[in-house]
Amino acid sequence: MPKNLEKKGDTYHAILVVPKDVRGILGRSKFKRSTKHKTLKNAQITAAPWVAEWWAQINQARTHPDAALERIAKLMALKAEQEEYDDYVHVEHGTDKDGNPVSHGWTEAEHLIDHYLDGLDQRLRPSDVRRMKEIYYGLKGIPFAVFVDNWLRDEYPTSKARTLQEARSAIDKVIEYFPTLDDLTIRNRQRWIKSENRAKKTVQKHMGFVRSYYNWLKTNQHVGASEVNPFHLDDIQWPKRLAEKQSYLPFAVADIVRLRQAAQEIGDTVLVHYINIAQWTGMRLAEIAQLSAHESTVTVDGIECLKVKEDAKTKAGSGRLVPIAKTLADRVSLKELPEPPAPKLDKKTNKLVAYEAQDVGKRFGRLKTKLGYGKQHVFHSIRKTAATVFEQAGVPEGVTADIIGHEKQTMTYGLYSGGTSVTQRQEAIVEFEKLMLRREAEANVLPFSGDKNK
Repeated sequence: MPKNLEKKGDTYHAILVVPKDVRGILGRSKFKRSTKHKTLKNAQITAAPWVAEWWAQINQARTHPDAALERIAKLMALKAEQEEYDDYVHVEHGTDKDGNPVSHGWTEAEHLIDHYLDGLDQRLRPSDVRRMKEIYYGLKGIPFAVFVDNWLRDEYPTSKARTLQEARSAIDKVIEYFPTLDDLTIRNRQRWIKSENRAKKTVQKHMGFVRSYYNWLKTNQHVGASEVNPFHLDDIQWPKRLAEKQSYLPFAVADIVRLRQAAQEIGDTVLVHYINIAQWTGMRLAEIAQLSAHESTVTVDGIECLKVKEDAKTKAGSGRLVPIAKTLADRVSLKELPEPPAPKLDKKTNKLVAYEAQDVGKRFGRLKTKLGYGKQHVFHSIRKTAATVFEQAGVPEGVTADIIGHEKQTMTYGLYSGGTSVTQRQEAIVEFEKLMLRREAEANVLPFSGDKNK
């Protein structure tokens, strides 16, 4: 007898014994269904998709025990597609109350859904089973964001935590316009876009994530293959009122002195360290948060440097070496930098956020706002100040790019060059430091005396 077939009387039945490790999850010890065929060949053809579906349920139970909702969504999309093409496995003919002929067909997906729902009765709480059936019978829609974790795992397997958080945030921001998969319409897309007041580039970036999610849903049969993609760019008209993104402005060196002294006055030594490191290296907030005495201070060609982690925001920034300015070494005990703290729980998103950069960024934001700086001045503005001083000190752009971690725009340097030497960067840092100290002296503010941890 062929595998997965059993003959009872004259009729063949499809059968699959459920492995012991998932019987408690699936609520059954075996799958069984009559093929209603008496010939072996026809029975095998009929049983094949059932057996494949049963194995899918078994594998899913092993890797994702709470995936009932996903299974229902996928089968419902398949059912809609089969109905559109009149792909029925069984049709009943009859008449209505007026004697008119009527027909009703059942798709293969519909049979699988009925069978799957029957199995849920034994392994889910009654309230969960009721929810599944309400979704199936059209009383409730499938939540839009239910597949986000799977989408991120499939589409962004090697992405950094920052990218994953941006992608998840993009979905979270549009849930009110697409609460269920049934709400993925052009009309709701336009409602979303018309409500936006963020910069156009920000909205477009979020649109890219949402489009990626929709394409994943379609590829994985969570929405019908024939559904119109509401996120195609061709017919999207962006409101003219959407503001173009305003770039952050650099601080004047006098502003940095003022901010640093204000942070010192309130006793926030960590923020003082961050400001100092950003001023004398041009590092990003997250890059500073990952520095540690054990891994980040290195000596190359006799020159002491700070080494940025390999997983920095950009390829150009990752692993770069920044010679340590003497003033920075005097102001911050770099060899006593602590190890980066463990990720913290964001109470708003209920997700882990890596490093302490977020907390420091918030404290800096409150401080600069209190001192009267607006939205275009943020911690990143210190990085822009550093770039400005490098330029005014006459440092070649390619050297500055290697120090602060920018992509080089030319073919020769950007694509073919292996980068400047540490000695070249050290020479640039010396010229940069001279001008930065002169700008501090011109600020007419008492020079910063340092507050190293003793």
